[in-house]
Amino acid sequence: MNQVTADCASFFHERPAYRRILELLLRKYRSYGRPAGTICLPDATPEECDAVRGLFGRSFSPPLLIKTADFEAALQGTPYRGAVLKDVLECYFDTTIQTKREVRDQIDACILRVTDEATAAVQSRLCRRWLDELSHRCGEGYRLIRKALPEDGDAVRRAVLQACKSIDWLERHPDERIRLAVLSAYATSDPHALDTNTLGGKLFLHLLSMQAGVELPAGAEERAALYYNCGILCDSISSLVTQVGVRLYTDAEEHPAYRAFRLRNEAGTLTLTNLAGLTAGDSPSGKAYLVENQMVFTQLCDQAAHFHSPLICTSGQLTIAVIRLLDLLVSSGTELFYSGDFDGKGLSIAQQLLARYSDRLHPWHMTAADYAQCRSEVRLSEKSRALLRNCAGTVLAPAAEAVGHSGCDGYQELLLSQLQADLMET
Repeated sequence: MNQVTADCASFFHERPAYRRILELLLRKYRSYGRPAGTICLPDATPEECDAVRGLFGRSFSPPLLIKTADFEAALQGTPYRGAVLKDVLECYFDTTIQTKREVRDQIDACILRVTDEATAAVQSRLCRRWLDELSHRCGEGYRLIRKALPEDGDAVRRAVLQACKSIDWLERHPDERIRLAVLSAYATSDPHALDTNTLGGKLFLHLLSMQAGVELPAGAEERAALYYNCGILCDSISSLVTQVGVRLYTDAEEHPAYRAFRLRNEAGTLTLTNLAGLTAGDSPSGKAYLVENQMVFTQLCDQAAHFHSPLICTSGQLTIAVIRLLDLLVSSGTELFYSGDFDGKGLSIAQQLLARYSDRLHPWHMTAADYAQCRSEVRLSEKSRALLRNCAGTVLAPAAEAVGHSGCDGYQELLLSQLQADLMET
């Protein structure tokens, strides 16, 4: 850096009114790689207008419009004659100016080095196809990698390797179920490398989605379902479902512990770990009833000895444990009957179940007439009202319309007598 450049940058540093102007000039230089284009400050302050007046020798007012080339030319009429705008900007901002194309080419070169290294380290055909796509500026996770590379290229290299090695491990052990942290430790030596908040964990999810042929999961439940379907147990203790009366099997025999619960008419809570060891589930009656609310479930279970069919509690949103149990039941030909609250959440759960088990699931006391019997004075939230729109065009539409028109929630607790009568009728 020469003295003229340093003195010019110092001049601007001592006059804060130039700051925003120089920031815009820096952007132009990065876009074009030369003094081109026009900067605009629509809300220029009097101080900013006075600053450029001192440089150009004429008046300015908002919107402040300056050609980048004119700004560099104006420097030649100051004590800093010979100063190059690019050098001044680099000195002022203590940076090296690269054009957008130069930055893109540099990132692409880094990606190519990363993909070449990973390709040599893994056997998975899926991973190699993904790495090839990345090297051609596409593929799942490409934007994540491009965004992260300027911050820490070595971290990106590790993350790509960790994701690929984890898929490699899964493909070499196709019949094993494994916890996410254990898989991460086996494949990468770091049990937290695949945590969902890390780049490695995010890239791993992209690869799992490719492997399963599904869209990248948008929420926690969809993510957990993807893990489970790919043989990975994640949060396998807190994902729960509680039931009474379901027959659960390991191989050809009913599981002895759950058989004891069933014969005693006692409710049993199943974790995802418990469910992973089961091979089948059915209902003695060919039917199973579902309720959303835990308190409704426990109240009904006071009469469990008189139930003709099993009762299951979803405890609000559908967990992977709930889905796993219902999948077992539907596979055995069991008919499902669901009852939930009359609000956005309850009707949304019913709609999700109908979409998944369209031939086997039946709404249970979820008509507009049922809503009229359990309507409360609690006002419907805007979020709840928005969820009601998901029911349009479905069997739940009349109930959803009644809830939306009324503007009040309806609660299962006010239908307890009807639910209990259905469970006890033979």
